[in-house]
Amino acid sequence: MTRIKLFGKEIEVEEEPKTIKLFGIRIFPCNVEPEQEQENLPPTNMYRAIRLAGGSRLVYIGRKKAEESDINPELSRFLIPGTFDKELLKNLSGEERIKLEGNNKDKSFKVKVMDQEGNFHEMKFTRWQSLKRFVLNKGWNNLVVANNLQKGDTVDLWHFRIHLQLCFAINIIKN
Repeated sequence: MTRIKLFGKEIEVEEEPKTIKLFGIRIFPCNVEPEQEQENLPPTNMYRAIRLAGGSRLVYIGRKKAEESDINPELSRFLIPGTFDKELLKNLSGEERIKLEGNNKDKSFKVKVMDQEGNFHEMKFTRWQSLKRFVLNKGWNNLVVANNLQKGDTVDLWHFRIHLQLCFAINIIKN
């Protein structure tokens, strides 16, 4: 730890601080943006929108290319690759896990999904038993249309919490 003087008050900071917490607010010293500090963080504007919305516990889930089925309005769902399951399951609450894997018929619950513009879209996070896969549906088409998602675009996926509610963030990188 290193001691520095800030506004006339001495505080302790890490040797190479990524952030400093000042009066309960996390700041980035020397105008360093989060993605310059760590890999797998969303773009700066999205990261800020998540933080402004009260988001915390941000976890990168993975990346996939949008397939025809992901943009088909008749299917209205985003099929999350099975390779993301371990990271998703590890970060679910016990209650969420029961809703998705329990004996109940409806294996889903409502979530908010933020797009790269900082807009939230209401959806359902569902576990399809037939495929043993997770999907985002019931509102997915709104995000596809609003962001002009096309087959072949790259989709980065994160999850985070707002007041304990599971939320997702999706960044679309155009093909």
